[in-house]
Amino acid sequence: MTRSIAIVRGVSLEEASRLVLDDDLSEVITDLADIPMRFNYRASPTLDDIETSMDAYWHLYGVFPELVIVDNVTDVFSGGGDEDPFSGLESLCNYLSGMARETEACVVGLHHVTGQYNDADKPIPLSGVKGQISRVPSMILTLHKKSGEDWSDDMLCVSPVKNRGGKADPSGYDFAELLFSGAKMEIRDLSVPGL
Repeated sequence: MTRSIAIVRGVSLEEASRLVLDDDLSEVITDLADIPMRFNYRASPTLDDIETSMDAYWHLYGVFPELVIVDNVTDVFSGGGDEDPFSGLESLCNYLSGMARETEACVVGLHHVTGQYNDADKPIPLSGVKGQISRVPSMILTLHKKSGEDWSDDMLCVSPVKNRGGKADPSGYDFAELLFSGAKMEIRDLSVPGL
């Protein structure tokens, strides 16, 4: 809630947190009410939970969401057991890919990287993706950041290490830089005038 308020209202996370803690949402509730966004806060959602969330969105809005974010793919509980067709990350990626085709949603699965890249201070190659689950996804983007000086904003660097529909660089050294202001949860592309 605090992040949504900060993004929509353009205020700091501190101010947004204060509004939430004080239960003073009267000024922001109308800004948030028209955003077709729903959350599932289960720590380890199952595939049934994901399908139920998609069905609920369909029944509420009459369409599937344009964007689905699974944060984090390793947290999805698939039921276990070797006989379970969705027991591995690659199978989960197959499931999410199928869901994307059926619903025409952009499905994004967030995932971790291997230990040497956990600091996020250098480009992360395709080989740095934890578990090497790169066969199924159509696109894999890795993120690292360049910290700003004197508490200034950071640069969020986005590397297309796999891209079936365009340019990719598996080394991670070809990246776009986006300005990231963590205090306001704001990301801006400085190459686009007016953003």
